[in-house]
Amino acid sequence: MILILSDNTDPQGAEYVQLMETLAGLPNIKTRAHRIQGTERSVTEVYLLGDTKALAVDDMKSLPCVERVIRVSEEFRVLGRHKDDNRPTHFDYQGLRFGQDTLHVFAGLCAVDTPEHVESMMRALRDNGQVCTRMGAYKPRTSAYSFQGRGQECLPYVFDLAGKYGIKVIAMEITHEVHIEEINEATAVGWSGER
Repeated sequence: MILILSDNTDPQGAEYVQLMETLAGLPNIKTRAHRIQGTERSVTEVYLLGDTKALAVDDMKSLPCVERVIRVSEEFRVLGRHKDDNRPTHFDYQGLRFGQDTLHVFAGLCAVDTPEHVESMMRALRDNGQVCTRMGAYKPRTSAYSFQGRGQECLPYVFDLAGKYGIKVIAMEITHEVHIEEINEATAVGWSGER
């Protein structure tokens, strides 16, 4: 059985401590906690290992800081869905729905080289009703001598031209954490779209 705790549950907090003490008192059950820290939130999962058949899902759901309970009666899928899985299969971003019932084409430049090429691509996308693109500002290559994209230097004109041509979503590969900071700086200047 897997207990998914409320976002940003504090592992030092009173509710978490109370939960773990309650779980420690369950006969023939061992626990293993796994915490994932993202940039904006953390998620904690507590795995109940052992004879969990006798545990009622509703009882587990009523424990402190438990948001969701998953009974693992078959191999748990990290990707894919079980028959009665009611989690959403989509997300909305910038007025666009991304999910199994939608298709968005991310045409664009493999590696950003010049403002003229970026503008030509953005114009072609707009003229063909597209609002998503990919721009290889940080393009990893198999050879260190191959063109890698312009990196931070191209971000201002990439985002400016995206706003000019109505591009709502830009996908780009990043290879280092500093790239996220550079993108945040560039978009803070005034791109009318979203990162």
